[in-house]
Amino acid sequence: MIKGFIDNYLKKFQPYKENKCWCYEDGVILTAALNMYQVFQDEEYLRIIDNYLESHVDKNGNMYLYEINDFNIDNIQPGRILFYAYQKLRKEKYLLAADILYKQLMVHPRTNDGNFFHKKRYPYQVWLDGLYMAMPFYALYAKKYNKKAIYKDIIHQFEMVRQYLFDENRKLYVHAYDEKRQMQWADKVTGKSPNVWSRSVGWLAMALIDVYEIIRYDINASKIAKLFKELVTGMIKYQDKKTGMWYQIVDQPTLEGNYLETSGTSMIAYALLKAYRLGVVNYQQYIQGKKAYYGTIKKYFKKDNGEYKLYGICKVAGLDNEKRDGSIEYYLSEEVVANDSKGVAPFVMAFCEMLKGEV
Repeated sequence: MIKGFIDNYLKKFQPYKENKCWCYEDGVILTAALNMYQVFQDEEYLRIIDNYLESHVDKNGNMYLYEINDFNIDNIQPGRILFYAYQKLRKEKYLLAADILYKQLMVHPRTNDGNFFHKKRYPYQVWLDGLYMAMPFYALYAKKYNKKAIYKDIIHQFEMVRQYLFDENRKLYVHAYDEKRQMQWADKVTGKSPNVWSRSVGWLAMALIDVYEIIRYDINASKIAKLFKELVTGMIKYQDKKTGMWYQIVDQPTLEGNYLETSGTSMIAYALLKAYRLGVVNYQQYIQGKKAYYGTIKKYFKKDNGEYKLYGICKVAGLDNEKRDGSIEYYLSEEVVANDSKGVAPFVMAFCEMLKGEV
């Protein structure tokens, strides 16, 4: 049933944006397809990846509608698939594209403490989302080309995010940080946004465990493991006891209008399941990951007109000086949809981890 849904979704997969540009929303689906290939060794999953890359990367490695000077950290995320595609298909243009993305990171603007800006249009801001967008690619590039200094940069950026964004009272990460304290959502003393958005924490959890997997044999990755364990320990305290899921606003479960959210839950489930397989978390935490995965299926995996869909996915959420003010009301105002890539992809990855590490 689950595999049938995934196969049907991937078969119908089309670029997320109308202009079909290179974007992270497509990248996460490619990452999910790679996970399916690793588990099932079915060449169809590899074909889906190659078809996308063939249509989005030209012979010189240029990616469709990608502009390095946008300095958009989101655009790095699909790059992680390039290394695996090259390994299997030996198309040099995939490495050329990776080189272009690496060049972006080499000149990407940073905060004074060394973290990548989230985007050029969000200067001096660090969002949890951005760690997943950049760091696994950055680590894979370092691994392929033996650039171990990059590992230190990655660990430093994770540690600074811990300093910027971890709320010691709640033992949870808030969504974003503004070094200049100029945004409407930024605390004028700490620079932090006020609320804990489940998907943003999910992005960070996936970034930490994916990077840990990539670098653990090349450098002492204990700092990454420690940060991961702290994150999930805090999150598990707020896990819904009945369903195993997490709420859109993690620490406000009784708030009117708050809801159990699929993408953030699936990300944490994936991260916990993978972390147990890698020896980072204990068996009880693995069980909590399984509970989240199965709870999501029970609550939001439903048949509609003869076709299964995955519901309960926040379509989008961000921060700016207009509508997106970081308030609870804002996060609860965004549309909740079915089958969005940001929910389906981590759900697929959690499914794959269930198969990789079934106990």
